[in-house]
Amino acid sequence: MTDNNSLKQGSLGLFTVIFFVVAAASPLTGVVGALPVTFFIGNGVGVPSVFIMAGLLLLIFSFGFVTMSKYVVNAGAFYAYIVQGVGVRSGLGGLSIALLAYTAIQLAVSAMFGFFTDEFMRSQWGIEIPWWVYAIIMQTIVVILGVNKVEIGGKVLGLILLLEVGIVLLLDLFITKNATTLTYNSFSPSVFLDGNLGISLVFAICSFIGFEATAIYSEECKDPHKTVARATIIAVCIITVFYAITSWALIQSVGEQKLVEAAAANPGLMVYNIAESHLGSWAIQLMSLLLITSLFAATQAFHNSLARYLFTMSRDGLGWSKMAKVHPRNNTPYVASIVQGGFIIAIIATAAITAMDPMVDVFSWGSVIASMAILILQIGVSIAVISFFRKNKHLNAPLWSTLFAPLLAVVGMATVLVLVIQNIGTLSGSESPLIQIIPWFVFGCALFGIIWAQLIQMVNPEKFKKLRKLIEYI
Repeated sequence: MTDNNSLKQGSLGLFTVIFFVVAAASPLTGVVGALPVTFFIGNGVGVPSVFIMAGLLLLIFSFGFVTMSKYVVNAGAFYAYIVQGVGVRSGLGGLSIALLAYTAIQLAVSAMFGFFTDEFMRSQWGIEIPWWVYAIIMQTIVVILGVNKVEIGGKVLGLILLLEVGIVLLLDLFITKNATTLTYNSFSPSVFLDGNLGISLVFAICSFIGFEATAIYSEECKDPHKTVARATIIAVCIITVFYAITSWALIQSVGEQKLVEAAAANPGLMVYNIAESHLGSWAIQLMSLLLITSLFAATQAFHNSLARYLFTMSRDGLGWSKMAKVHPRNNTPYVASIVQGGFIIAIIATAAITAMDPMVDVFSWGSVIASMAILILQIGVSIAVISFFRKNKHLNAPLWSTLFAPLLAVVGMATVLVLVIQNIGTLSGSESPLIQIIPWFVFGCALFGIIWAQLIQMVNPEKFKKLRKLIEYI
């Protein structure tokens, strides 16, 4: 590996990585957009417990994930883990799914950014510009930050994240302060198990999308063997506590008896109305603005992840070799950033030309595709962890982290994946019958990666043999 295709080692500290991961989860977006919907189509008052359940499942997954990260330090993350654990064919299947996941989620978030920015500009200043113009401008800024030093992007995301989390926690504080009585039925097993628990669990798991990015930054971390593990656990705990407390606080404000009715009446304005009643009208304006910056932060985080996947695959000889180049001054995968930014902008432009609706079409399809893809990747990584440590028993890693936890993660993630497929229409919010082809499309991408690997073996056996060696473990 030459200096020209090496990321800047030691450039990221623990808190910067945590900021990247939590920003990808877009906490304010989840609170304003997803929580009200989860209340009325999920298990209502039991939602806070579901977030705790989802957090525990992801912590269980994290045991194997972070143990693997101590031995495989590679910006390819999930792709690299699957190659080492299961093999090159499955690894390329995982790579295809990873590229799909981060492309789809970027498109979904970009469309949402364009939609809410358009709404904000029209309501505040009467400026009417198509949603896709805002989305393209945002993508351009994201690419510029992606090309610059990764620490700069981390500082920008850190500031945005502190502001969006801060306004929500302030609301939580005022709700509990103003409440005459506080109830804790949300944490009762009978309430938790009532209603549509499966739907709530899917929404909760999807709220953590992006937490696996800790491993993607492993080559750039200070002391990656410790940083990846700590950042993963801390990020999962932060997201879990944030959503559990916030969902519980919102229930206290509305009341357990009126919760489902209030959420169903106007899910888009539920949190804004609560914020206005407890903080004042200024809170609506600030939350509307922070919702937009939250979506920008999430896009930046996902952009960085996808850029590193493209960089890694090209460095391994699986893509355009120029994408394996790093910036001579910033040591960032700048070509990969520019390429993916251009690709995303081209798709947004296509959506604009074909008059696609940013929420009904782009966001609904993109979010469901990304959710399925990430779940498949997590299942693949858990299997890879088991296989890797069975083949390398001399590493003497704890049995809980290398067998029992990954097995539980496979069962848990597979269950959630089935729930996503069964409820795909509800989750996407789309009534189009075409939405039912999404599972076939996602699994088809995995199959494409496997066939791709087979073709490499047939055409260039030496290259196929080298692929596993390119991703070394310590």
